[in-house]
Amino acid sequence: MISLNDIQEARARFEGNVTQTPLVWSQSFSRLTGRDVYLKVECMQRAGSFKIRGALNVLTRLDGQPVVAASAGNHAQGVALAAAFTGSPCTVFMPETAAIPKVKATEDYGAVVRLVGVSLADAVDAAKLFSEETGARFVHPYDDPLVVAGQGTLGLEILEQLPELGTVVVPTGGGGLLAGVSVAMKETRPSAEVIGVEIESASVYADSRRRGELVRDFPRGLPTVADGIAVSVPSEIVWEILEDNVDEILVVNDTQTTAALAYILDRSKIMVEPAGAVGVAALLEKLIPDDAPDPICIVLSGGNIDLLLLGKAVRHGLEASGRFAQYTVLMPDQPGNLALVLQTVAGEGANVLQVQHHREGFGLPFGMVEIEVSVETKDADHAARISAALEPFQPGAVG
Repeated sequence: MISLNDIQEARARFEGNVTQTPLVWSQSFSRLTGRDVYLKVECMQRAGSFKIRGALNVLTRLDGQPVVAASAGNHAQGVALAAAFTGSPCTVFMPETAAIPKVKATEDYGAVVRLVGVSLADAVDAAKLFSEETGARFVHPYDDPLVVAGQGTLGLEILEQLPELGTVVVPTGGGGLLAGVSVAMKETRPSAEVIGVEIESASVYADSRRRGELVRDFPRGLPTVADGIAVSVPSEIVWEILEDNVDEILVVNDTQTTAALAYILDRSKIMVEPAGAVGVAALLEKLIPDDAPDPICIVLSGGNIDLLLLGKAVRHGLEASGRFAQYTVLMPDQPGNLALVLQTVAGEGANVLQVQHHREGFGLPFGMVEIEVSVETKDADHAARISAALEPFQPGAVG
């Protein structure tokens, strides 16, 4: 277990290398949800996430000893930057599926990157073996009391910026951030509620709570847009802290997460990665209990996102929130039919973004043409009205 003193000691080691990130009131999310909502913009932290906090609490104690870490991206960058500050040679194992910008950024901070396996668990196994073979200090992304204490400094910072805090909502992968923040909250402001949010494909702690015991056989490497919290191997250290201090662990899916990401970009103008947006997803889906007290602080835990992934995630999120739709119709290949479809869409006040006109392949019946129309829509109701208007044209699929 860690204590408030451990967290305060960790903070004293930062020596100006950790930024106090903004905590801002969100008029948009407060109005949308009827709650008093603040955003802790930790995605503006050095190296793009909270991970520098835990990494510094470890590396400032090593006097330049070589270190090795395993990460899908954010922990890698946090450890690499901390190593640059403290003079420790650094090797980082990352999954082969890690985002290219996260790999490049880690290398740019001076670390040697080795790609291995398809999941964070695979990278952790390889890093532990490297530590045994070389004597490098293994810096675990979450299963380390020093790392948890370092992440807990974020909780102290939130309470200084928002002393009247009612509820804090924390993105949760391995759980180091949630565990550390929960200790800071419960020892400083016991009345505050602490809520973690996991992604569905890696909801190991929520599953553990349902079963009443720590789950050790959760599937590894399930695909998710929230790669930064795609952790399927839990921590005994974290689990013990969560059971003592965390009030709720919620679960959101990829569609809810990309919709939240699009809302954050649209309404708050903040660049956040999908893993950092799951708390807002829980808010928008009204998963946060009604009796969780206001004001609510939602942690945006990271902003390291591949710009190519950002485009895909935003489009997915816009579709989920009814701002984008695709329609497919099957019609006789006759002059005027394409124009008729487009006129129908225009008649509903929608803006056509793209049209694909297929005459061959796709198993089309002879003499028929498939028309796929991508449309900018106002909301889900508007998308439904367009779908209804296209019914006479035998829509094959609506997305």
